[in-house]
Amino acid sequence: MSLKKAYEQYFKMGTSVSVFDMKSERAKEELVKHYSSMTAENEMKPMFLLDKETTLANPEKYNLQPAMKFDSAVKYLEFARENGIALRGHTLVWHNQTPIWFFKKGYQDNWDAPWADRETMLARMEWYIKSVLNFVQTEYPGVIYAWDVVNEAIEEKAEEGWRKRSPWYQTVGEDLVLQAFRFARKYAAPGVKLFYNDYNTFNPFKRKTILEYIVKPLMEEKLIDGIGMQTHLILKECDRDLVQYEETLKCFGATGLEIHSTELDIHNADPSEEGLNKLADVYRKLFSLYVKAKKEGTANITCVTFWGMKDDVSWLTGFRKERSYPLLFGDNWEEKEAYHTVLQVAEEASR
Repeated sequence: MSLKKAYEQYFKMGTSVSVFDMKSERAKEELVKHYSSMTAENEMKPMFLLDKETTLANPEKYNLQPAMKFDSAVKYLEFARENGIALRGHTLVWHNQTPIWFFKKGYQDNWDAPWADRETMLARMEWYIKSVLNFVQTEYPGVIYAWDVVNEAIEEKAEEGWRKRSPWYQTVGEDLVLQAFRFARKYAAPGVKLFYNDYNTFNPFKRKTILEYIVKPLMEEKLIDGIGMQTHLILKECDRDLVQYEETLKCFGATGLEIHSTELDIHNADPSEEGLNKLADVYRKLFSLYVKAKKEGTANITCVTFWGMKDDVSWLTGFRKERSYPLLFGDNWEEKEAYHTVLQVAEEASR
């Protein structure tokens, strides 16, 4: 049985898709077989949609409305439409993978240049969000069902509050999230869900900060539909983290907003049978939490997205500086014990 079929009564099953996956016939076959939702891993982020060459060639003309290009996104939009797979938009406003010139006065392409003023950046933010949403909704209506409007606006040490090093914070200030969601709600088609997305949401300080700084004011203006929990876990720390993860599901679920697990992987550097069995056990515990929350109504989980289709394409190997085996499928698409365990959770829940 496929992943999407096993969990269709509970939530969408999704995966991130890379540019290399889009060139692989096997990857596309697995995508159609197992997933009802997909997310472009990188190519729908601002660094790919902003047209640097055109904008910087005439900065005065484009000062408030940077030139855009959508060729990198088209392959994902077309594949999703042709194969009936729902697409998550990721991501509109993020401090990372957004070119520094976008934030600078006169689009100067260096870190030492002065920041653009707040009004200029609000105009650029609105234009960017409007341009992206208008393009996908005009050319590919109904394909994108949800957007990560803002990504990672809270500091890693969450008790510090806002990520003040972010160029968005530097130029717009503390209402950057509120402003972005106002623009997204203004231009999003009816029915398109708007999410705030962040990592380490199981950290009690970060959970509290997200609820206080972001979710509460957005809910007051009816601007947010859901919260994205990135769910990048580390195998050897999961016994501790899953306790707080379940608490976060309850706290976020109590808001009544939809919950997406948006970037699920579990860093595992041990490819031995013992290591892979431990990985499978954590996936069993995690999906049991998801199904329990859904069945008991403590969290309205509507999508779970793996961050990568198979081990050898996972970003974690580069990020963790050691080979990682974090997903359900091995390098050659072999079904790991974790895959069978995830299916077993769904089977047992349906009895």
